[in-house]
Amino acid sequence: MNSMKALIAAMVLAAAPVAMARECTDAQGNDILSQPAVFQELISKAANCYEAKELAEACAWGSSLDVRTAANAYAVCEANLAKFNPPKADTDLLNTMEARCQAHFDAEGGTMARSATAYCHLSAISFIVNLVWENEVY
Repeated sequence: MNSMKALIAAMVLAAAPVAMARECTDAQGNDILSQPAVFQELISKAANCYEAKELAEACAWGSSLDVRTAANAYAVCEANLAKFNPPKADTDLLNTMEARCQAHFDAEGGTMARSATAYCHLSAISFIVNLVWENEVY
């Protein structure tokens, strides 16, 4: 089972720089990409991890602003995960995945590496939230 989780974790990390799944828009469909304060607030107020991650990825700038954007979404995911009281094995897996994010992207240095690292962390926690949620539902 641990090798299966490790394989899935490797696949998630490989897919960290994901193509945008949606547009960077508010509920009315207004483009908010040029309004960082607006999309930061919308991310922070997202109903769940999935929604926060989708909006954060759609509003990625490829700059140091992404660190804050991904951190806001990560906080939503963290709160979501806490509701499920995840098993230690899942939190250990999250820690391992995040360490891998740091090791992989931080070595490159620069703004793009910080952005990639932040989104890698967000992908890792989103994966764990989905994993734990599926165990709760089924």
